[in-house]
Amino acid sequence: MTAEGPSERAPGETVVSTIRHGLTELNRDQRVGGRLDVPLLEAGREQARQAGAVFTSRGVDVVVVSPLRRAIETAELVTHWRRSSFEIDELCTERSFGEMEGIDPAEVPTRFPMVEYLRIEDIGYSLNPPGGETFEELHERAHRFVDGLIARHAGRSIVVFSHQNFLQQMHAVLRAMGPKEALEYDILNCELNEFRLGADRGLLDHRVRQLVASAGDHASF
Repeated sequence: MTAEGPSERAPGETVVSTIRHGLTELNRDQRVGGRLDVPLLEAGREQARQAGAVFTSRGVDVVVVSPLRRAIETAELVTHWRRSSFEIDELCTERSFGEMEGIDPAEVPTRFPMVEYLRIEDIGYSLNPPGGETFEELHERAHRFVDGLIARHAGRSIVVFSHQNFLQQMHAVLRAMGPKEALEYDILNCELNEFRLGADRGLLDHRVRQLVASAGDHASF
């Protein structure tokens, strides 16, 4: 099996890789997750172990992780680094869905009839979750995260472990896309995205790799 790891950097370049966490009960049961702090399922841990057998952290300088358990567990199993070595950053936690967190999306029209959706293929993205973040707000948070990340670690190889909705917006920032355009790109469990940035922060290259063959069994909803 071919090892996957960060690309070699030319002088002045920064490599930013992202990996989404493994499977949780929220993914499996297609419930609205957000900031609910659930652990990985055993199947999610197995995904992370499989990803860790493929991904090599050789050459990685810093690992930045969401404070939620599912991201931290995944980071430990994929990188084989100790939790104490991670940089925990609240800015890269998942989108807040406010009062909708933990419920079945089928309940939303009855409980929260004011919520509007943007449909992209088979996925419905809630635009105004009560008490939660809009995509514009999430995009702005992702922008602040990327700005801080590059300010602290320019010229290094960084791996970020986070969540579907946040990573969509983070990727959009790196690719100079808007918050709605970001939603056209689904991110599977343990999916690796790598962005190679020039000294001016311009995007030089973007690659996507699926580290776990079974990730597509639990696509987003």
